[in-house]
Amino acid sequence: MAKKNRPPISSTIDCACVIHGDAYNWIYVDRLYNMLKANLSHEIRLHVFTEPGRPVPAPFVKHELIEWPGIAGPKKSWWYKMQMFNSRHFAGRMLYFDLDTVITKNLDWMWNLSDQYFWAAKDFRYLWRANSLGLNSSVMLWDTERYHWIWQDFETKNINATVKLHHGDQDYLNSVLDVKDLRFFDVNTIKSWRWQCKDGGYNMIKRQYNLPNTGTIVDPATAVMVFHGHPKPHQIQDSVVERYWTVVAK
Repeated sequence: MAKKNRPPISSTIDCACVIHGDAYNWIYVDRLYNMLKANLSHEIRLHVFTEPGRPVPAPFVKHELIEWPGIAGPKKSWWYKMQMFNSRHFAGRMLYFDLDTVITKNLDWMWNLSDQYFWAAKDFRYLWRANSLGLNSSVMLWDTERYHWIWQDFETKNINATVKLHHGDQDYLNSVLDVKDLRFFDVNTIKSWRWQCKDGGYNMIKRQYNLPNTGTIVDPATAVMVFHGHPKPHQIQDSVVERYWTVVAK
């Protein structure tokens, strides 16, 4: 495949999120949009992948998800992220964020990464397994045309059987992406809130937090905090998280 020219940073940046079911309410979409607007230097367009019946107001771009019978709920809803790889929805570079991510600093550098690779956060299991090379699908960047094959291959499979075979969408992606295609964002920039930011981070050897009861600590390199598992941002009272999560859009 011929190399495509990377869009300049001055172009519109296409971002995406998925909201399916009732695991998150709409405030998470609004707040993600505000954080993106505050932390990207140029115009953004937020693509919202959701159920056909859910209203999506302007300026968001709505993409209707195909409903899969039996695929719903807080964990199975993860699988609807796979439909973003169908380039019929959108052709071009896409910067994706889970709704439970909190952005803490400028992200222009992400858009300048090479468009030849599939970029993702590194799975946080590397914190106690140094050789872990899996991806975490909370933050991803890819060219939907270059990687349309992910969807073409996926839709040939039985979704219910695939869900039983793999723990979630990121485990499936780990199984199909070749190491020559996959690249990780700098691990210093994408952090687990639970294990790296809360109370100074969790000491995996001592099995305790480094600075108990101090709240969230964000070091200068951290650009995104990922709230995998529980609690979610709306469930905690933390002034640092609140400051970033409730930022007002530019």
